[in-house]
Amino acid sequence: MERPPLSMLAQSELIDGLISRCVMQSGDVAGESILVIHRDDVDALVHLANRLRRLSYFEDKIRKMVMGG
Repeated sequence: MERPPLSMLAQSELIDGLISRCVMQSGDVAGESILVIHRDDVDALVHLANRLRRLSYFEDKIRKMVMGG
């Protein structure tokens, strides 16, 4: 059974988690990073990419709605 897509908050936390693995102890962003990404995270990233791709057609309308215009 396929899991439902992650909520927007869970998606942002997934991205934050990936970014945190690309930051050195000093806080600087690493020039290069090698990451181990678990299958569940890859699946979530695929769903996120697909959702963003579908939403991209409506980006201007969404921006206007969110900005109150």
